[in-house]
Amino acid sequence: MNKSSISIVSLAALAALAALEGTATAATPTTWVSNYDINSAQTTIKFNDWGYTPIAGVNANTYQIGPGFDSSRIGQIQHVVTTGPDGITPDPGHTVYQDFNEQNPPFTNANMDSAVNFYKWGYTTVAGSTFNNMQIDKAGNYHVAQNDMKFQFYDSFKYSDKTGANPNSTYDTSINFQPYAVSDAKGWCGSVMSSNPDSLEKMAGQVTFDFAFDAYLSNNFQGGGPGVTGNPNSAIQIVPGFVMRSYGDYEVSYTEDGYSTTYYGSAVANNINPVTGLPDPAYHDKVSFLGAGVVPNGVWIKINQIRPDGSWDYSVAATQGADGTVDGEARSDGTVWHFNAFGGYAFLMRADGMRILDYVNPTGHSDYVTTTSAVPLPAAAWLLGSGLFGLFGVTRNRKQVF
Repeated sequence: MNKSSISIVSLAALAALAALEGTATAATPTTWVSNYDINSAQTTIKFNDWGYTPIAGVNANTYQIGPGFDSSRIGQIQHVVTTGPDGITPDPGHTVYQDFNEQNPPFTNANMDSAVNFYKWGYTTVAGSTFNNMQIDKAGNYHVAQNDMKFQFYDSFKYSDKTGANPNSTYDTSINFQPYAVSDAKGWCGSVMSSNPDSLEKMAGQVTFDFAFDAYLSNNFQGGGPGVTGNPNSAIQIVPGFVMRSYGDYEVSYTEDGYSTTYYGSAVANNINPVTGLPDPAYHDKVSFLGAGVVPNGVWIKINQIRPDGSWDYSVAATQGADGTVDGEARSDGTVWHFNAFGGYAFLMRADGMRILDYVNPTGHSDYVTTTSAVPLPAAAWLLGSGLFGLFGVTRNRKQVF
């Protein structure tokens, strides 16, 4: 059984929200610390929340406001589409190795804008991933359905040297990843504190959901997927409780068998120029988001059904408890142990995107402020009712799973 410990430490108290102000309170920044010891890998994840407090009593460790999302009180709906890297990031350069090919020189001083650090490796987040129909109730609760979150395929690393010493290049990665949500997302959105949720001011939020990713080898290495008699080297990795934020700074320190590294990542909040840190019309509704975590040794899952193609419709069990001992082990409550081949590996995900406001409730979008009488919506908002959102979606890539 692996040893896993997670602790969260609040280093400063958050200030209360100023009544009916259109911007979030600037509280004392709080650093939230999580420690993981899984297999032979030790990871510490530090998240600095900038002191961003959108709603009184809400912070980085809060995932619902009051009793939670109320579908009868929708205040606004938005969607986000990733735009790919623009090369503008406050993150320092990082050394990235070529996965499964480390005899080649690494990518030094790599610009990690809109990229993923995973173990020693890097993968570029490309344009076209979508979070559609992101519903926000009047209290500020997010709800995003599992099927409305679509992720593009990660199969390359686009190298840009932040020092300019090396030429740009693109590495066709040996391992390819296809992420997908395995639960609905919930969280909070700070735009309920603005009288116009599409105004040019600092806005941010966070959502949490369970996700998985299929790992593929480009040389069609043979293998199998999870199941009661599943392959112990299953390519499907399941990560519960992932948090994606559009604010704050991350520091991920990873040590394993003598190798150590630290990833750094800073979000750029909605409407903010990444260079000046101020609202800028040129960056209206442009946003970046990021999240960090560690792949657990495995998870207990509930199998809802087995589809005709043999794939599973499953969910992460509400109660985890002690780890299982072998892939496919059944527990007395009917759940099954799924082993993660990448257990203990740390990651930091970054993405750049465009936030588009699709709907504002004409009777008011917020419990905290009066909605501006006329809230202009972008021209793309008509897509919400047209059914054309499907054009932005991506289907899971049907490549050989190892």
